[in-house]
Amino acid sequence: MKGDGRQPRGFTLIEVLIVVAVIGVMALAAAPAVNSLTGANARSAAGEIAGAYRYLFDTAALRRQTCRLVVDIDAREWWAECTAGTAGGRRGQPVMGKDGMAEDDERELARSFSDEATAEKRKFLARAKFAEFKDRQVQKRKLKGSAIFEKVWTPRQRDPQAKGKAYVYFYPQGQADRAQIPVSDGTNAYTVMTQPLTGRARVVTGIPEAPR
Repeated sequence: MKGDGRQPRGFTLIEVLIVVAVIGVMALAAAPAVNSLTGANARSAAGEIAGAYRYLFDTAALRRQTCRLVVDIDAREWWAECTAGTAGGRRGQPVMGKDGMAEDDERELARSFSDEATAEKRKFLARAKFAEFKDRQVQKRKLKGSAIFEKVWTPRQRDPQAKGKAYVYFYPQGQADRAQIPVSDGTNAYTVMTQPLTGRARVVTGIPEAPR
């Protein structure tokens, strides 16, 4: 039986390019799922926040300004802010509480800033005017993929905060708030644990119980 004499046909360049493009699209689509399974996005974000903590600790001392790390839990974003000049306020200037209402006596300040130990610090924070600190090290960032902030603990709240904005303060005297900032992605979670006196922050696996 004679063959038909036809030679096996190879792939054309266009067909090869189409296959490569399809593989590329499939890889991009699978990347978020892979990162969620490995916790790569959460781990990366926790590392960036830990670096920002140390940077703001040093910046507050060198610039002699009060700075803070802002964690927007709902928007899944974080950034840094610092005071513009001194924030002591002038005589007769109304003291503003957390809700933006004028508060003129220590009793109201104690209610609004109940977790601050001293009256001086409560008045300072009430009068402070913060602006975004535009520096590449601490520029505004959004969590990648499906990573989210879990319950953030700072001295501002008695219980961990699950929504709204949380603030971690850094003072020019070389002190900072103790805080726990958990970031999770799927079943993976990493928590930034901060130390108030040294400015160091470490990342631990999981979400430790908040201090009481």
